[in-house]
Amino acid sequence: MCGISGYIGDKKLNIETIKKTLYLMKKRGPDYQSYDLKYIQKRTVALLASRLSIIDLDPRSNQPFKDDNLTLIFNGEIYNFLELKSVLVKKGIIFKTQSDTEVLIKSYKYWGKNCVKKFEGMWAFAIFDKKKNIIFMSRDRFGEKPLFYYYDTKQFIFGSEIKFLIQLEQKKKLNQINLIKLKEYIVNGYKVLNKNNDTFFDKIKKLDSGTNLYLNLENMNLRSEKYYVKYKLIGNKQHVYTKDNINNVRYLLESSLKLRLRSDVPIAFCLSGGVDSASLVSIATKKFNQKAKCFSIIDEDERYNETKNIDLIQKDTGCEVEKIYLDKQNDFFSNLEEQINAHDSPISTLSYYVHSLISQRASRQNYKVIISGTGADEILTGYYDHFLLHLYEIRNHKNIKKNLKYWDKFIKPLIRNPYLKNPNLYTEDKNFRDHISLNNNLFNTYLNSPINLKFKEEKYSNSLLKNRMMNELFHESVPINLHEDDLNSMNYSLENRSPFLDSSLVDYSLNIKNLNYIQQGYGKYILRESVKGYVHNYVRQDRRKIGFNANLNTMINFKKFNLIDFLSDSKELKQLINISKLKEIKINSKNTNSLNKFIFSLINAKFFLNKFSL
Repeated sequence: MCGISGYIGDKKLNIETIKKTLYLMKKRGPDYQSYDLKYIQKRTVALLASRLSIIDLDPRSNQPFKDDNLTLIFNGEIYNFLELKSVLVKKGIIFKTQSDTEVLIKSYKYWGKNCVKKFEGMWAFAIFDKKKNIIFMSRDRFGEKPLFYYYDTKQFIFGSEIKFLIQLEQKKKLNQINLIKLKEYIVNGYKVLNKNNDTFFDKIKKLDSGTNLYLNLENMNLRSEKYYVKYKLIGNKQHVYTKDNINNVRYLLESSLKLRLRSDVPIAFCLSGGVDSASLVSIATKKFNQKAKCFSIIDEDERYNETKNIDLIQKDTGCEVEKIYLDKQNDFFSNLEEQINAHDSPISTLSYYVHSLISQRASRQNYKVIISGTGADEILTGYYDHFLLHLYEIRNHKNIKKNLKYWDKFIKPLIRNPYLKNPNLYTEDKNFRDHISLNNNLFNTYLNSPINLKFKEEKYSNSLLKNRMMNELFHESVPINLHEDDLNSMNYSLENRSPFLDSSLVDYSLNIKNLNYIQQGYGKYILRESVKGYVHNYVRQDRRKIGFNANLNTMINFKKFNLIDFLSDSKELKQLINISKLKEIKINSKNTNSLNKFIFSLINAKFFLNKFSL
């Protein structure tokens, strides 16, 4: 796990700029920093790396890593590196290290660009291939590791974080704020932020997940290529038998976790009280004899409090749990501002502010790897709207009345979003999506120049349920979760791993028969059944959807906090928002969930504009 950055262009890069960039990269990799600087046909090629040592701690695996005519900088983990190494050894290839870094570069050397199809892991890397005179770059299938870039005809700049690009460019022309993106964030919330490859900066893009990038050094031509074709994930052959689904998901999850427990440094776990993280901790302790150290967030608000489940998991598995209690911290605003500065962007939701507290605590106790349950909801149906989509899919099936009865008894009482209380929502209108950005039409009226609220969705499948799951997986919840998790963890020199985002597990789960996903009023029914015997039954059968969530009222005393006064001293924000009109909003300790999200976004927007406005 590392931070990477690079500059390829016509102008010379001075050593002072390289040193300043490496300084910015140090949090992502405090164990070793270096760079490779070449001049090829009057063109500068600079590759910078900052290492967080996870696999093979020996200096022999430091980066930039060279092998003949190849130079590699790599951020991530190739979890199946031992299996790939065994294949390559049989082909006569000699290794000098025990690292996945060397396996990566030798895989490219042997298989070329197709090496990425053999990797199981998370990655963003760049290889300078001197023989072919190209820079070959790649990002993992689900976008667990970030790769931002700027490109024009004379220069190409890339990195794990936006601040690295701005520093390498030197002339400060890359820090122009993308105001359209900012307004979309304020009005629509986080789920619209990954609908394209734009960032909060006009000239900086992000490489799409599952994509390779090729830069020809001779003519500076840039070409991208999808190696992971998302449209082909859902095939014609469905996995129809529930018993087989349960057994196969169990096997695939165990296999995924086994790979992701490979580490030469201590591993910790994020533990909410839900079945996703509980499954990982329970399998790790009971099958793999892992001595699990867990970190949990505790909000005294009963809507978000999962103390009972966490205590049951702790007692059942023997894991050690450290609880982080939320309160009206005096330093909430200063901590949030610091986090925004570290992320080079507003924080998507309060959940990710909370997650940073876990990263900070784990890092202080010298953990370098932390495991979380990201992705389970999206591949195995974990959201409340999935129930309604499921009812739509089975509307003509003989079990529809039974499923409707279960929903009405067990799920409807848990739902707060008013739109999702209608079991016929998608039967009445299969294109309905207003619940995703609740009250955005109202929030849009507070902009000085309102935006177009038309919701965009990719078409991956004719199945309404599977198509929604795919959009969440590749464009809405998972990409934002991974983005925030990476920045939160790496800000404290910590690697985040997500076992549910295993390519085989994802491929299998998305091809389960629609009828099987939700049964007896249980979302993620297949997962719940697959971890029977691992996870405490009360936790396994708890239908509530909470996760690492929190209430903004826990952080802010709205009896004392005046939002209008707080926002009014920002000239930049006043250009976007009619702050006087905000006085129409009644803000108090009983704010709705959507209003709290809007307020949180406004606070973030102010801090972000204050930091990055020219």
